[in-house]
Amino acid sequence: MSSEISVAVCADKNIEVGLHVTLFSLLQSTRTPVKIYFLQKGYHSQDIEALHKTLDQFAGLYKLIVIDFDDSVFSNYKGLYGSKFTFTRIMLAKIIHDERIIYLDSDLVITRDLSELFQVNLNGYIIGASGVGNIEYSLESDFFISIGLDKEAKYFNAGVLVIDLDKWRRLNITEKCIEFADKNARILRDADQAVLNYVFYKNNFVELDKSYNHALYPYSRPIDPNKSDSIFHFIGAPKPWDFGGEFVHRNYQFFRSFLHKTSFSNYRTYSNLSFHKVKRTLRLSRSYYRCLTMRG
Repeated sequence: MSSEISVAVCADKNIEVGLHVTLFSLLQSTRTPVKIYFLQKGYHSQDIEALHKTLDQFAGLYKLIVIDFDDSVFSNYKGLYGSKFTFTRIMLAKIIHDERIIYLDSDLVITRDLSELFQVNLNGYIIGASGVGNIEYSLESDFFISIGLDKEAKYFNAGVLVIDLDKWRRLNITEKCIEFADKNARILRDADQAVLNYVFYKNNFVELDKSYNHALYPYSRPIDPNKSDSIFHFIGAPKPWDFGGEFVHRNYQFFRSFLHKTSFSNYRTYSNLSFHKVKRTLRLSRSYYRCLTMRG
């Protein structure tokens, strides 16, 4: 068993609250020391201090490596809910020189030790992914089928990945991702997740146990706060920390049970409204409507 595991997160300021919960729950659940690569945009020194305040409850069990990343290289891409920083994920092998990494989205609650995941046998493949469905039911189904992809082929959620960075580099995966994105990123609804699924089309990845990416939509049935042995992923919008999350997200209390242990313990979604938060809320108006409709 490795004496240390390596994890990468990529976050701009829009997802700061979720980042704190993700990393707090990671360290609370993982007994092996963790090296955290934090690729960031828009965080100032006081923001990094606040993150350390959250994580220093686990002093000696983590190392935080903060990496500034300029996402202007993706300026012509459509992005996800207006954010293009998500494409940073395809650049990890260029930035991080470890042999292997666990990539984590910043909208997770982690209630299991990730040491076993870090050691998982990839059977010669480059990545391992959970949250697997079919192209037919993905956001990109029409586009992918129109370019000849099999609708029955597997399509994975990229929120939790185990990546063989050495093999990724040897096979020039970043270049393949960028080539496809340059041609299609303005029309892709699923941003870099769609790019990754195209590059790893036809099951060219290891399917991880579904507990490593347990989807929680805003309308999903509430989770028992004491439930463990999973990675819970807040998929879709609004997120629990978005405006009104206390009232519209059915798993807000589950999220809150971790949030109150971080330096955002007094955070309320309706306090200190900023221009960016208002802009995001307006951008997500259809998602709010759908969320309320699905809740009945």
